[in-house]
Amino acid sequence: MRVDIEDLDVAYAGRTVVSGVGLLAADGEIAGLVGPNGSGKSTVLRTVYRHLRPVAGRVLLDGTDLRELSPARAARHVAALPQERGGDFELTVREVVAMGRTPYKRAFAADDAGDRDTVARALAEVGMAEQSGRRFSALSGGERQRVLLARAFAQDPDVLVLDEPTNHLDVRHQVDLLALLRAARRTTLVSLHDLNAAASVCDRLHVLHAGSVVASGPPREVLTPALLADVFGVRAAVVEHPLTGDPLIAFDHREPVPQGHGANPAASGARSHSVEAGRPQGARSHSVEARRPRSQGSE
Repeated sequence: MRVDIEDLDVAYAGRTVVSGVGLLAADGEIAGLVGPNGSGKSTVLRTVYRHLRPVAGRVLLDGTDLRELSPARAARHVAALPQERGGDFELTVREVVAMGRTPYKRAFAADDAGDRDTVARALAEVGMAEQSGRRFSALSGGERQRVLLARAFAQDPDVLVLDEPTNHLDVRHQVDLLALLRAARRTTLVSLHDLNAAASVCDRLHVLHAGSVVASGPPREVLTPALLADVFGVRAAVVEHPLTGDPLIAFDHREPVPQGHGANPAASGARSHSVEAGRPQGARSHSVEARRPRSQGSE
């Protein structure tokens, strides 16, 4: 299922925090959202899983406006792993994952054999099958993250929306998760702070700054030293990973902010950053150029 976000504006308490955002994730593609803290990544993702309603623009699933779908139908298409994990559940691991089957069931209906198989498969995918009888509240942060991801898998969605899914995971489970996403080939929108992970797992990157998209395209074309200096305020070299061939970013930790730069594309003359063609119809500002971001902050 293809996801198109067109001309999206989002405001909190009358203050615009995301403006004119246009981006896409093609069918079966992993599209990453990257950018500094406060650039609007989570805000954009919240509109896709209907936690936020935009003041302008729309989210399309295979051309259908998300707002035209009932909550149950939308939940069959889109599953989310948000940053807000909620409180402790006094439920077993299996019971938490089984919550992912809710969009397919009538109220108070019991799980059937198909539900149980789906839940078991989801737990196995994240390596938590042997923990299915444990209390969710007794798990570590990384274990909880994997269980909530299994709940999203159990929802059997067309689209996954993952907001910093590698948080709390050790290196082995980060690698396992990213490999799982690549193998699934399910349409995915994912925000990541780890740019090397994003370069490895994503087919397409959308770079946000101050609530606007400043570059989009394949990781190899987007993650240039100029963009890293302009948007993130760091000195870096981009080389080829010796094991995978993916782009590998080597940061200069001795001088993180190059002279004359400072995490602001406008400050350096709004350099142009290379992206691929294929702008979503109606997207006001998702262009091949790094745009001058507005002054408003974003969540």
